[in-house]
Amino acid sequence: MKIKKSVFCFGFAFFVSGFLFCSCSQSCLLAEKNQSEKLNSVKILNWNLQTFFDGNFSGTEYSEFASSSAGWCKEKYGVRLERLSEVVKACEPDIFVMQELENEDQLYDIFNRLCSNFSISKNYSYGCFYKDEGSAIGLGVLSRFPLFGKTVHSLDVRSEAESQPSMRPLLKVFVNVNERPLLLLVNHWKSKSGGAEKSEVWRNFQESVLAQSFAEYEGKNIPVVACGDFNRDILEFRKINGRKLQFNVELRGENPALVYSPWYDSGGNLFEPGSYFYNGNWERIDHFFAGSGANVSDFKVECKGNWSNADGSPSKYILKYGTGYSDHFPVSCVISW
Repeated sequence: MKIKKSVFCFGFAFFVSGFLFCSCSQSCLLAEKNQSEKLNSVKILNWNLQTFFDGNFSGTEYSEFASSSAGWCKEKYGVRLERLSEVVKACEPDIFVMQELENEDQLYDIFNRLCSNFSISKNYSYGCFYKDEGSAIGLGVLSRFPLFGKTVHSLDVRSEAESQPSMRPLLKVFVNVNERPLLLLVNHWKSKSGGAEKSEVWRNFQESVLAQSFAEYEGKNIPVVACGDFNRDILEFRKINGRKLQFNVELRGENPALVYSPWYDSGGNLFEPGSYFYNGNWERIDHFFAGSGANVSDFKVECKGNWSNADGSPSKYILKYGTGYSDHFPVSCVISW
């Protein structure tokens, strides 16, 4: 397995709206935590937006979004933007992490929908986006705090009998909160399309990359948090038993990492409901994993709103009728360090 590292940083500012894509030297922030300092805390919202394409046609869209004749248009995109901003306003996170966003320009669209509803100090003035060349969808982050040190880790696997399928990379970005950094690892793992067992080997490789990323910062006084759509239920990860342990999940790989998942309560019971409803069953595939130094509290499946059906399941977006929000519920938590 080879891991290719490439840097993807924006170095421009859009001063009219106050929205910044920026980068700065890591050396300005990587200072050890002073134990006498007050704890920092941020609320993070993670959401798979379900094929959130804009109203333009670039040629990389999924077929059902590839033309106006297919039923997709700018008006429907505008409605989806309004619904997305409705959810963000209701949850009011400090950091908003997204999967299945089409492009960087949409971060501006989302920002402009949100900025009139918050004071300047609460605007999401910082953002980053990444997707592989030719891909339809990617990963996005909006933040009230500066972002820096963005890095992308992509897999290049040549050891398997079959060729590696298209897989989204791991996006790493630091968040500067009061001059004390938090490392955010954004994931969107290989789906189970084509068969859960057949595709599991690729999610295992992605798990190994994530474990290595946690291991790299062990003992460095930099809290690390991973989030995203992992297309793997919490029960499919290796659980660590024992109430006295700080961690409850082991991420497997060449360099395993112990992390904490809020899907389990202190008694080892699963949090209800899940974040994804499939074939009549709840799945918990949207995750937060916290390493040492990052404390997780107030974990929620954000299911109280118009984005929930009458039966309590996510109100998925249906292109034909222009109804719904996403087939995933957003999940949120507070990280303190």
